[in-house]
Amino acid sequence: MREYFYEAPESLDELLGLLQGLNDEEVKLLAGGTDFVPKLSKELDEIPKEQKPPLHIIYMGNTGNNEIKEDSDNVYIGALVTLTEIEESNLIKQHLPVLIQAMEETAGHTVRNVATIGGNIMNASPAADSITPLLVLDAQFVLAGIDGSRTIAAKDFFTGPGSTVIDDKEVLTTIIIKKGKGKAAFKKLGRRKAETLSVVNAAAYIEMDNGICKAARLALGAVAPTAVRCYQTESKLVGKPVKPELIKEICSGVVEEINPIDDIRATAWYRKQVAPVMLERAINQACSEE
Repeated sequence: MREYFYEAPESLDELLGLLQGLNDEEVKLLAGGTDFVPKLSKELDEIPKEQKPPLHIIYMGNTGNNEIKEDSDNVYIGALVTLTEIEESNLIKQHLPVLIQAMEETAGHTVRNVATIGGNIMNASPAADSITPLLVLDAQFVLAGIDGSRTIAAKDFFTGPGSTVIDDKEVLTTIIIKKGKGKAAFKKLGRRKAETLSVVNAAAYIEMDNGICKAARLALGAVAPTAVRCYQTESKLVGKPVKPELIKEICSGVVEEINPIDDIRATAWYRKQVAPVMLERAINQACSEE
């Protein structure tokens, strides 16, 4: 039988100290547990085919980083803030409403009540509904380690399905988002109306000036090993008068920037058909809200 060890540190420093002392052991950080706990339950129900090393489960809920704050330039979201808290935050509604759009499309109320934004990020699913909005908002992730903190841009953070640049002795503590002048929108296609993973999701951030696009950041999810910033498509929009026919034209070329797969939710072919449509809808909505 596999051995399981559970710890619940009372501070971030205590948590980092625990991580520092666990060198070769397998460690899982636990926040809301909406993804990990079902996987653990399945593991406990199965007869192991081979001996697995002990698993150290470290609960993060007592370590802080569960507030939403602001200063004159940025919004700061603690990694342990729940999706419901983001959805209901007046501060988020004022400055980052695209995150509310995404949260409303994520899972159901019971999951959102306990799932955390940090857990959604660290799960690093290519289909995660939070990641495309964070990409177009140019979010920064603060990673804490025993020797200090470092900040990584969201666009540089994800390396593959379930994989990020974070070191195994680091913890995601805060998401920093600059208050922008533009507007953003999120669109999602699932196999049903609610509580479903994305077949494709899209986010767009647009800054306009007298009908001219001054800045654009576009992203697609569930179309590659990680969520994708669509740099080539962005460049075709900036500096031009934004009209529906232009948006449709440039979005048709986004298939060159994605690499979808067949899975239980959709085929790669289908994703290539709908990705331009979802991105077009996101851009149109962002422009209409200007």
